[in-house]
Amino acid sequence: MKDAELIPVTVKTIDENGFGNISLQLIAQQGYVLPAYSPGAHIDLFIPELGPRQYSLCSETGNGEHYEICIKLSAASSGGSHFIHHHVKPGDSLSISAPRNHFPLPNARRYLLLAGGIGITPLLAMAEQLASQHIEFELHYYVSNHRQAAFLPRLNAPALAKHTFVHCSDANDSLRQKTPVSLCQADKETQVMACGPEGFIQCLQDAMQKYQWQAEQLSFERFSNTQPINPSDDRGFYIEVNSTGKRYFVNPNQSIAEILLSARVDITLSCEQGICGSCITEVIDGIPDHRDCVLTEEERAENTQITLCCSRSKSPVLVLDL
Repeated sequence: MKDAELIPVTVKTIDENGFGNISLQLIAQQGYVLPAYSPGAHIDLFIPELGPRQYSLCSETGNGEHYEICIKLSAASSGGSHFIHHHVKPGDSLSISAPRNHFPLPNARRYLLLAGGIGITPLLAMAEQLASQHIEFELHYYVSNHRQAAFLPRLNAPALAKHTFVHCSDANDSLRQKTPVSLCQADKETQVMACGPEGFIQCLQDAMQKYQWQAEQLSFERFSNTQPINPSDDRGFYIEVNSTGKRYFVNPNQSIAEILLSARVDITLSCEQGICGSCITEVIDGIPDHRDCVLTEEERAENTQITLCCSRSKSPVLVLDL
């Protein structure tokens, strides 16, 4: 992430939001503004000595007064959630990126929103927008137990309560154990939106296939990149920077981003896992070997974009719009 694009913010409040979760309200520091965003958007939060971490925006209103994010304390954390839970306090200064949205609501007559755990964050914002627009939807929220459920006051508010269903695994009501009635009958006018861990997304995909939904009716966001990668199959290739014509060789054990950074080519980089979309770059010539989980199948098939942090090239040369 380029320093010029960072927004300095102050932590206004920190509140417990279900067992193991905390919500942070972030306000822009003097001279800065918080850009508007649409449901599904996320920001990079820059954590001292750890770097950027991605969090979905889930503010109750979009008036720009503050951003809200919710962070689950994860045992599998690379340090980000642990630092925020144990070291960040109200009044602290942090830096964030502007919002990006690679998980927008597509047009549809009806929506099914399915959240696994902390995956509720982008879907809550979607649900509140749909309710305000009087568009038909259901929100199914899956947690291990009721104590872990976040945002219960907002989910129980009149606008959402009649559309929301909370499912608890300790009550034998997981997605694997019971399929919601609305999923048991495919509807071509319904779009399914989901966010959660890999097992949750896979279970949902299996259910949709069983009940003959079309693959394009599902939009989802995972917590991590699960694309299969076999480094032993990797080969070296050249990347060409279109603005200068310079070519650089990418070894099998290097990423495109690493090579560009070492050559002092100006790129934006954040998660380095292929899940945030900050490094998506236009491809002018060549065939990318897509290894991200941000681009849609349609976008991949067009071969006009690539994530620099993890994807590679199927062709000997890849010309990038840089």
